[in-house]
Amino acid sequence: MKPMDLPARAKLFRDATAALKHIADGKLEEADSAIAEMRKDVGSTAILMGAEAKAAWARKNKKEVRQCLEKGLKMAAAGDLAFNRVAVDLARQIGDDGLLEAVFRVALKNTPSDAIIRYAAAGYCYRKGVTKAALEHYEAAVNLKPKFVPGMRDLAVLYYEIGEKERALRVLRRAREFDPKLRDGLLELGNARYRIKKYGGAAAIYELVSRLEPDFSPAYSNLGSAYRHNLQFEEGARALKRALLAEPGNAGGYYNLGNLQKEAANMTPSILAFRRSIVCRPGEATFHWNLALALLADGQLGEGFDEYEWRWETESFPTKKRDVTQPEWDGTPLEGRTLLIVAEQGVGDALQFLRFVPEAVRRAQAGASKGRILLEAHPEILDVYVDYKDMVELVPRRPGQEPAFDCHIAQLSLPKLLGVRELDDLPKAPYINSIGPDHFPIPGLDPAKLNVGVVWGGNPAFPGDDIRSSKVEYYAPLFGLDGVQCYSLQKGPREADLADAPPALIPLSRDVNSFTDTVSIVRQLDVTVTTCTSVAHLVGAMGCPVFVLLSHNPDWRWLQHRDESPWYPSARLFRQATPGDWPGVIENVGAALREMQTMKALR
Repeated sequence: MKPMDLPARAKLFRDATAALKHIADGKLEEADSAIAEMRKDVGSTAILMGAEAKAAWARKNKKEVRQCLEKGLKMAAAGDLAFNRVAVDLARQIGDDGLLEAVFRVALKNTPSDAIIRYAAAGYCYRKGVTKAALEHYEAAVNLKPKFVPGMRDLAVLYYEIGEKERALRVLRRAREFDPKLRDGLLELGNARYRIKKYGGAAAIYELVSRLEPDFSPAYSNLGSAYRHNLQFEEGARALKRALLAEPGNAGGYYNLGNLQKEAANMTPSILAFRRSIVCRPGEATFHWNLALALLADGQLGEGFDEYEWRWETESFPTKKRDVTQPEWDGTPLEGRTLLIVAEQGVGDALQFLRFVPEAVRRAQAGASKGRILLEAHPEILDVYVDYKDMVELVPRRPGQEPAFDCHIAQLSLPKLLGVRELDDLPKAPYINSIGPDHFPIPGLDPAKLNVGVVWGGNPAFPGDDIRSSKVEYYAPLFGLDGVQCYSLQKGPREADLADAPPALIPLSRDVNSFTDTVSIVRQLDVTVTTCTSVAHLVGAMGCPVFVLLSHNPDWRWLQHRDESPWYPSARLFRQATPGDWPGVIENVGAALREMQTMKALR
């Protein structure tokens, strides 16, 4: 670096500022010219390295960015504020904690009185869980820049989280004098945490907003939702009711309360809350959809299936309605027309609602002239539908490539069309009766033992699968039961879990290539133990014994507060007493298996 007098330093600062502006504006050639001029005038300096690093970042050259920053750190001296700010910004974006800490060491030594750098250091320490250092840096940033609202906001959040709640409120009230929209920014900070599923952190911010603005309904509403995700149902209900007191027409508040009560297995208040949300906002599909789920879980099938039709208008619903021009079937005789029964959602849904096909066929063919009925099936279960070949034509499910048809009906719309109103109206299992044990004989099956098939998880891509699925290690106590032999029927990504399973579990699933294989195997077993998976529906549809292991808030089809299923009379339900309590469920399953083994031994 060449010696510089005061005018030279002023020119260097102007040139650096111009170069950084050119980079920000995307004018990299002009930036290169300004950087070249700086190098010609004064040689290599920290700020020059900062400008070159910034240009390299704009060109997506991380290696050069790092090299420039490392050179700049060696040159930086007291007062090199522009370089320090650039270095902190780039090191954060690179995401290298080692580099960022090196930058902070230099920046805090050379420019300890810069509020922006102290604020950045506070944020880094906070994310790393170094609370004391974060607190020191936040306080320094606010003292150095008294009207620094982002710093005051984050300092208040930290105060609140460490229990200094009144101090947090004093800081926020002061910040509000400089930013009347402070509460909205604070609420969005909570929302950002909520979106990345940091519900505890989101709740702390929502609590703080509600303390700052006691009549601000959205803060209570969001707080209730965060509590719900933390399984704090009582606290969540209180927060949501407070939101509704502050704003009686808050449709979102009623909706959140409905979801909370549904997850807490309180269907009556859940249904009431969803109804009120719909009164406030009648055309909101998501409200109707969730009302449907609560009604169905409560066994109110008639209104539940009426509301279930709103699924097609719900943005988050995983299956989209077929984009076809043909009309929906109205339930009248076909009189020579062709009906397509559309398979929607997953394999388990298709298996559960297969029971309605015979009655649909009877009505469709009730006219003087018979029609043609096409039943879609997921390709993997097409062969399982062999019982239905005499009444329908089976076609593989290929959305957008359907065979010719005149009218259509989604499979899960059949109950509404057929007038199913009560649980007693359900066609009973078994309704999958073909495929016998000879198709896939279990090698070495010992009829003297209680032979048990096990499945511990469903499709990991399914929303909420982390809650409904268990783990093979939780099942381990079942594998050592006297007189009991367990066979793995687990397929899909979780089949890899077998690598950690004890040798007592026979990995039969490695030889299973189809659902027809599974059907044949199940017919030879005494019972199948599974979480909420397609296998649960398959075994239930066969009328074979099945133990279904359920999370604290299972899917609507398993209803609530009961250990048997109107949908599958051969099923026995084992529910978590508390959220996540798979060990407790397995303990109860183990007791039931021991009882079955004893009864079998006495026969």
